[in-house]
Amino acid sequence: MLLLNLILASTSLALAKPAPAAQMVVVELFTSQSCSSCPPAEAILRDLSKREDILALEWHVDYWDTLRHGGDGVWKDPYSSPKFTARQRDYNRSLRDTSAVYTPQLIINGSAETVGSRRAKIEKLLDNPSATSARISATKADGMIQFSLTAPPADVILVTFIKSAITDVKRGENKGLKLAEAHIVTQSRKLGTVKGGQASYSIKPPTAGHGCAILVQEAGTGRIHGGAYCPS
Repeated sequence: MLLLNLILASTSLALAKPAPAAQMVVVELFTSQSCSSCPPAEAILRDLSKREDILALEWHVDYWDTLRHGGDGVWKDPYSSPKFTARQRDYNRSLRDTSAVYTPQLIINGSAETVGSRRAKIEKLLDNPSATSARISATKADGMIQFSLTAPPADVILVTFIKSAITDVKRGENKGLKLAEAHIVTQSRKLGTVKGGQASYSIKPPTAGHGCAILVQEAGTGRIHGGAYCPS
């Protein structure tokens, strides 16, 4: 009887389908080097960027670039872009019904937001993120990166980022600080649109010191259906 049970158990294991790989949670921090409350949020993002279940991105907004902080003057964030500010405004229209923005703001899967320095609240949101329905695979061969995906109707966005950087801030609210930052977005562009079904894209690998990722994001609502890093 024991032998029979062992045979049945091994057969069941052989027939069982492997569990699907866990999908990554996309975490986006909107920040500025001129914002005195942002360094703690950037430290949290650095921690999150090391987790295998999270795709972490740091977007630097430009509306702090002209704000004077008393005698410490103005600091223009070298990574800031009006395009990144526009992305944040789109999220706030969808999530908060306002075009008003603030820093540091953290967005999870394009469907939930909180102050980027509130670690406990962030962990709570990460415990129960919105479901992602896109399935993405990435391979690297012959000097190119190939993405294959199955997804509901959505835009496919390629994001390029600096893996890590340290900046000596010489003016503004953070004057005198040495900021250590991770996954700093430098560019984003739409690769195409999935109408619902399968699609594939081929891209060149990023340059040394940079990484990249794709986001499958619903137009209008901003909800993210999935994301994946480029293989190194």
